[in-house]
Formats: sequence, structure tokens, C-alpha cells
Amino acid sequence: MKQKITSLISTFKTVDAFGIKSATDFPAASLGGQQFTLVHAAVTSTAGLGAAQVSGGEQTHSAVLAKVAGRFHLHDDMIAITNAAHSLLLLGNTAIAGKFLMPHSNGDQALLNSARAFAADAVAFTALFTSVGLPATFITQLNADITAFEAAVTTKGTALGTQAGATGGLEEASHKAAVTLHVLNTIVKNTYKNNPAKLAEWATASHVEKHTPVPRAKPAATPAK
Repeated sequence: MKQKITSLISTFKTVDAFGIKSATDFPAASLGGQQFTLVHAAVTSTAGLGAAQVSGGEQTHSAVLAKVAGRFHLHDDMIAITNAAHSLLLLGNTAIAGKFLMPHSNGDQALLNSARAFAADAVAFTALFTSVGLPATFITQLNADITAFEAAVTTKGTALGTQAGATGGLEEASHKAAVTLHVLNTIVKNTYKNNPAKLAEWATASHVEKHTPVPRAKPAATPAK
């Protein structure tokens, strides 16, 4: 839980820093500038997270941010599958037509329902999807992110029973910023399509870690014979 919170807030901060550094390319009145402003607002809102977690608030705020992070990862998984399906359709694989379409509703349940359909339908097209670059574990990862997001939604629902007022503003700011990361990904890549250095900088700034690797225990030394 804490790993997801730390990862999401860290990404907001690095994206905010990128926006400040590149402000001349994204004027405040432009769509890109507006999106960076939303991220900056999220950084400000989450700055007081530690204090807000006092006296039982930690569970509620953790659930809110875990839900936002979970939505981000699940949406990212589904977009990758949707884009791959579109490429396969263009290559003449008509059997995939009408499948793997993103939901029109932005609700949690609509996202979960579509994600489950993606996971079920993708099994028959596994070889095709991997042929266009999706990793062999893409269905496993999708199912894992479905489970994580659903758990976060459930936890958040329970925790909000006592912390609704305290978390409303934080959830709104974080959710908007998480969605904004997707919008900015398109805008920044188009703006710097001929600037590899900036694209590399953006890739680093906008990356959201899914977990922190746990060091493996070193094997015992083999006794000398």
C-alpha cells in the first residue's frame, strides 16, 4: 500500500518539475500548460498527507491514493491492449474487430467490467498480441491489476465511512492528476517528437513504479572441501 502511495506522489513531483522546467513550451493558456497546472495542484494537495493521516486518517488516505494508482495502472494495461488490437485489425485480423474497446463511462465498475472482458477475450489472441510487442505476461499483469484495483476500491469504500470529509479534496486532486498524466503523455510526445533528449527526460519523469523490488537473500556459502 505505502509503496503505491510513494510511487504515485513521487511521479506527480517529477512531472511537476518537468513542467516547470519546460514551461516555455507549454504556455499556461495551452492545453498542456493547463494539465501541468493540475499536476502542480495535486503536488500541493498531497504535501500535507502525513499530517492528515494522524488519528486514524492513514487508512483512508492510503486507500484513496492506492485506488488512484490502481486505476492508473489498469487504464495503462488496457490502453496497451487496445492499441495492439487496433494494429492487428489494420494488419487484417478481422476476428478482433469490435473487441478491446475502452469503456465510454469513467466509473470504477465500468472500468473493471471492461478489464475483465479484455482479460477473457485476450486469451484467444495471445499469440497475435505478443507478435506486436505485448509481453507474454500481459494477461497475468492485467488480472493482477484488476485484483489490486478492486481491492483498493473496496478498501476505500470502507474507510470513507469515517473519513469522507477529510479525503474528498485529496481524492479529487489525485484522480485528476492521474488522468492528466495520460493526457500529458500524448501532448508531450507530440511536442517533442523530434527531440529524443526531451522524450527520454519525459519518460523518466512520468514513469510510475508498480512496486519496489525486495532484495533476495544471498545463498549460503558452499563449505570448502
